[in-house]
Amino acid sequence: MRIGIFGNHSALASTLVASGLEPIGCAAVDGGRADIAVVDRLEDYFAALDHPRRFVLDLAVGPVVDELIDRCYVVMEPGDVVIDPTPSYWGDTLRRYRRMRHRSLYYVDLALIEEPATALLAGDSRGVELALAVAERLVPPGRAVRAGEAGAAHFAQMVRAGVVTAMAHAVSEARQLLEAYPSEADADLVIERLWPSAEFGAPASAWLLDDAVRLHAVIPLLAQGVMLEIGAALDDHRAVDVPPRVGGFVRPDEIL
Repeated sequence: MRIGIFGNHSALASTLVASGLEPIGCAAVDGGRADIAVVDRLEDYFAALDHPRRFVLDLAVGPVVDELIDRCYVVMEPGDVVIDPTPSYWGDTLRRYRRMRHRSLYYVDLALIEEPATALLAGDSRGVELALAVAERLVPPGRAVRAGEAGAAHFAQMVRAGVVTAMAHAVSEARQLLEAYPSEADADLVIERLWPSAEFGAPASAWLLDDAVRLHAVIPLLAQGVMLEIGAALDDHRAVDVPPRVGGFVRPDEIL
């Protein structure tokens, strides 16, 4: 299946090729690249893809996504599908979805979870159905899940970032307890067997605090995990790397 790909932020093209897909780039958008086939002109690019046409974004979080949409969506045709696996703020995803929908284009947010390998998709049912043909190749059978309406996949990805951050701090406290055991104990071995690995500093977790207040969701444990991570960063003299949001909080019922 020949699909379009915009950007080369995370080398997603190599993953798509390994899954049996044929991603094609556009020199007019990305410039030259050596990892996949490239079409020079935007007009020829759309003609080179299989129908229904699917486009995958491999871009950094932030305004670069909107800049690409500004350039490309005016020459796309009704029924084309844009698949967004960037870890964007869900409110930004909703705005992009609405803009694409005005031209009868599908915008599907995709959250790719590494452990366990899972793909969450959200958007119009027809758009999600078309995007599944791509997502199902990126995860084991049965691990591509319809998450709901537009923005739901990226929202779930943000919530998961909060859980990962809180879990990392919980495991750190568990390690301290195990190391305090009066007799000799292998803390590393016990933690490896009892709890899944969790990395500190899932950056999108910082978005949870504002959203929880606005949505009237009570999340003391997740909020504490986020604040502990910020405190640890300050103690280590590290910058708190919060991904950019193009816009602020938005209520889905005002967008959809």
